[in-house]
Amino acid sequence: MRKRGKLINEIRSGDRIFLFKPIPLNGRRTLSFVAYTMVESVYSDPETLYDYYESPRKLKLKGIKFFNPPIPLVKFKDKLVSFDSKKWSSATKSEYRKIDEADFRTIRSRAKFIEKFPAYLEEVSFSMDEFILNSIMGLHSMLRKADGRKQMEIKSFIKLLDEFIQSYGINKSYDELEEFYSINAWRTGIKHYPSRDPERIVTLYNSRGAGRDFGLISLE
Repeated sequence: MRKRGKLINEIRSGDRIFLFKPIPLNGRRTLSFVAYTMVESVYSDPETLYDYYESPRKLKLKGIKFFNPPIPLVKFKDKLVSFDSKKWSSATKSEYRKIDEADFRTIRSRAKFIEKFPAYLEEVSFSMDEFILNSIMGLHSMLRKADGRKQMEIKSFIKLLDEFIQSYGINKSYDELEEFYSINAWRTGIKHYPSRDPERIVTLYNSRGAGRDFGLISLE
């Protein structure tokens, strides 16, 4: 949500959210419902997330359930009381849009849930690498606020990352995530510290491909 967004201030814990975005359908980019989630909690944080989300009011979401197939919004054009069919295009431009309970049930009844991240989103919205990198930064941001420790073992962080992305229906082995973290940790700007315990060590590479052993991730 951009800094001046107002509707996010009305969102409360327990609220249900549909996610929608334009995706290619039948050769055209079509605004479609792609997933469903619920707000676990609401908190304040002045930091901008991913160089985009500027609102100090942040939402922590429960696991996301994806739709397959996606549900084109135009199919509901004359069925939703929350939208004026004569002003359809302008009504769908806001980042958040509050809808009536009856509209929620109408959309929810059309949804077919899948357990895994749908291929149509991976291909057209962002790469898996970008998703995992953003997940690393999002998880790190949450731990800094909620964990209370100044440091954490990198391997423990990666295990939490595994649980984090599984909540989005994405399954990666620990070895895959550790390899990704080793190669891409420099891109996050997160501080790391060495460890004398060989069981903790993870080799992290810089932008030039030079490796160095670390054991701890900073939560400060």
